[in-house]
Amino acid sequence: MRELEVMIGLGFLLLMVGYSRRERDSGVLVMAAGIVVMLATISYKIYIELR
Repeated sequence: MRELEVMIGLGFLLLMVGYSRRERDSGVLVMAAGIVVMLATISYKIYIELR
């Protein structure tokens, strides 16, 4: 369960940093990375439950 908490924390951190820099292209890319990490966390949790 610890790895899921780390992934969620990393996703929120990326979303927060990306949102604060949303005027620049790098901020948009960081937000996109945060979204990907959050979706990967959800997918990983589903994978664990179905295994």
